[in-house]
Amino acid sequence: MRTIIMTSALLAIGLAAPAMADDSDNRCASSADGRIVAASEVSKGLEGLGYRVDRIETEHGCYEVRAVNDSGFPIEAVYARVTGELVQARLR
Repeated sequence: MRTIIMTSALLAIGLAAPAMADDSDNRCASSADGRIVAASEVSKGLEGLGYRVDRIETEHGCYEVRAVNDSGFPIEAVYARVTGELVQARLR
């Protein structure tokens, strides 16, 4: 049950976020000082929610993540590299 709740919460956050086409320039832009959140930090955050991260790639200034939870629900998520903030999430 916990896994279903975590999956629902992650997807709800992703669905509430604007689509990448609408806001990607702002959320995925580089910071002035060049600092970014490490991909390993994004991975640790998802692992803490019960996901196994299959792949993290950098695309258009964001991390694009593919992950699967312990119940087998696969997701694709997009995180801003500068803040580590979830920009978008959806089921694969």
